[in-house]
Amino acid sequence: MQFESFSFLVSLALACLVYWSIPSSRGIWRKYLLFILSYVFYSLFDWRFSFFLFFITIFSYGCGKWLMQLNDRHIRQRKLIVGTYLIVSVSTLLLFKYLSFFATMLAPFLNHFMIVDKLSSWHLLLPIGLSFYLFMSMSYVIDSYRRTIATTPSFLNYVVYMSFFPHLVAGPIDRARLFIPQLEDEKYFKQDLFISGLRQMLYGFFKKLVIADNLVLIVFQVWNTYPQQNTFVILLGAMAYSVQIYADFSGYSDIAIGIGRLFGIEMMRNFSFPYFARTVAEFWRSWHISLTSWFTEYLYIPLGGSRCGTFRTIVNTLIVFTLCGLWHGANWTFVIWGFLCGALFVPILLDGGKSKQKWKQIPVTFTFENVIHMALVFLAITVCWIFFRSISVEQAFDLLGCMFKNITISSSVSVVTMVMPPIFFMLLLSFVGIEWKGRNYNHGLDYLQKKSRFFRWTVYILLIFSIFFYMQTEGGQFIYQNF
Repeated sequence: MQFESFSFLVSLALACLVYWSIPSSRGIWRKYLLFILSYVFYSLFDWRFSFFLFFITIFSYGCGKWLMQLNDRHIRQRKLIVGTYLIVSVSTLLLFKYLSFFATMLAPFLNHFMIVDKLSSWHLLLPIGLSFYLFMSMSYVIDSYRRTIATTPSFLNYVVYMSFFPHLVAGPIDRARLFIPQLEDEKYFKQDLFISGLRQMLYGFFKKLVIADNLVLIVFQVWNTYPQQNTFVILLGAMAYSVQIYADFSGYSDIAIGIGRLFGIEMMRNFSFPYFARTVAEFWRSWHISLTSWFTEYLYIPLGGSRCGTFRTIVNTLIVFTLCGLWHGANWTFVIWGFLCGALFVPILLDGGKSKQKWKQIPVTFTFENVIHMALVFLAITVCWIFFRSISVEQAFDLLGCMFKNITISSSVSVVTMVMPPIFFMLLLSFVGIEWKGRNYNHGLDYLQKKSRFFRWTVYILLIFSIFFYMQTEGGQFIYQNF
């Protein structure tokens, strides 16, 4: 069931009504309701997924509880427990997501065993959201080992944390130490939080259904006809994909975080207007925050972070970003995308972080210097996105080659005319304007809370009408549900 479906919205309204109808003194029944709703929601994708999720939940909870019970005198046992869980989790990802990928890569070494053909063609049923909730369980077990979690939560609270349906299939990757304490508090209906959730959901639907799903038409046609297009059209298609993936994924995150607020739960922020970044470092502090912070906290820092000299810092950065790319899928395009994103950090690391400190002191305002650096970062990230979007490394390099050599070739008229329908062009400009106005807030529409009621409702109505009249009837699923 997709968030934008009518049946989901009706079910969500009924769930909220029942949830807040339960007295706050019976908070445990609210949690049972969230548990049931989440597993029903997940089962609608495939009923077998729920059994796998429950197994991961029980296993990680047991490891975390065991770690909390052992004191520092049992350090070897504690290391063995956390190490075992991490090996099992990583092995699970390798088995479900990367078996055929690594079998193909190791084909020259496995050929004489006569098994590579079987392995490379063996595709297991991949549970949707596996990468997200495995990372949540790993962070819980590691935090239990580090004792950054004060006490072992109740099993019910942990089950709700792992299965909470807004973040289950595509994040944010919430941390148990921040999420579970909210379940332990007695909750009362807060009108401001509820309205804030609805406002963020509306903006998320606008980004997904109007911006992302219309840009995908342009992107699809450019990627399928790029040998016949000129440099301008190919670059335009690549930039359209940059905006599409942002509007799609941040739209999902806005909807998910908004739904959480409807139930009185604050989830981790996932985007902070990344395309207004002046440096690559700023971009990655603002893009998919829950994932980048996860890799920083649980991989980059344990590898040594930036504490072991410039060369080691560069190596650690490239390792983390390459693995981050591989996390997205079993394709060399993702690996190269991750490596390139890490490579963009090298100039910053070589100057000792001076540029990073410089831009921290300069506010994000509409100045010539800011705009130029924003444009340069956007173009650099756009080149990386070409590998992310392409189905193969060959296609990515071929598209880049056409971009640089088809300077004088006439473009396909259908692509150009598709780019400039007046209404969509105005909506796209409005989207950029909303993003700019809301850049100092949690999301694009958050700044409206300080405006007059007439102004707020004018914006709400315009967004709702644009969704109803300009949404694609056959819009695709959210991009990050594939990861």
